[in-house]
Parts: sequence; C-alpha cells; structure tokens
Amino acid sequence: MKRALAFLVCAALPLAAVAQQPDCKAPGTQLEIDACAGADFSKADAELNSVWKSILAKYKDQPQFLDKLKASQRLWLQFRDAELEALYPVAKGQDARVQYGSMYPTCYTGAKAKLTRQRTEQLKVWLDGAQEGDTCSGSIKNSADLK
Repeated sequence: MKRALAFLVCAALPLAAVAQQPDCKAPGTQLEIDACAGADFSKADAELNSVWKSILAKYKDQPQFLDKLKASQRLWLQFRDAELEALYPVAKGQDARVQYGSMYPTCYTGAKAKLTRQRTEQLKVWLDGAQEGDTCSGSIKNSADLK
C-alpha cells in the first residue's frame, strides 16, 4: 500500500509542475520570472540541439569536418561558461544573489540563452550553405547541394 501511494505521489509531481507553469507574457513573481527565463533558455537549447543534429546528418560523409566541429562545440561550451563567469563573477563560497540581487537567476539564464542563440546562428551556416562561387566557404557545402 505504501509503495502504491509513493508511486502515485511521484507520478503526480510532473502534472503539478505543468499545472504551475507561469504565464510568461505577464509573470507576476520573481519565481515566475525565473521560470520563464529558464523556459526561454530551454527553448534556445532545444533549437541549438536540433540544428546540431541536422548538421551531423547532412555532413555524415565528412568525418574529419565532424570531428573538428565537435571539438569546436566543446570549446564553445567552455567559452560560454567562461563568458557567463566573466559577466557575473562570484568568489568561491559567495552567493551570486547577494552580489547581484534577486534578478541574478533571470539575468544569468537570459545571458546563457542569448549566447546559445548566437551559437545556433553560427551553426546554421552549415545548414543554409554557401552561395555558389564562394571560394572561401571551407567546409560549408554549396547551398544548392543541401536541398
């Protein structure tokens, strides 16, 4: 009986979370603003992952390029994290909210979403392709070949 009750409680938790999604067009509390910033980052991250998977599929015949792109992405993740640390430096053991205020989670997550969108745009060039005759396109396929 206790197991069944525990299962029901655990199964209901995601439903409670969905029911409490804030209206991001007019968030009222700081928690709602933070949740909306988190949802915005999740959307940006999902788009980046979608573009990433599309690139891997379109360039599957170019393993050397993919190896280099994967290395680039690992370094970009390090850059993103370092950029966020530079934007919001916090000493070890310090609380960022004390230093930057209650808007810190929203601002930090917003900056992370912005960097993620910028990276997505950088990556999209491999999906959009280069114009025919572009002699400096490197590993970017011709746009006519990508259709």
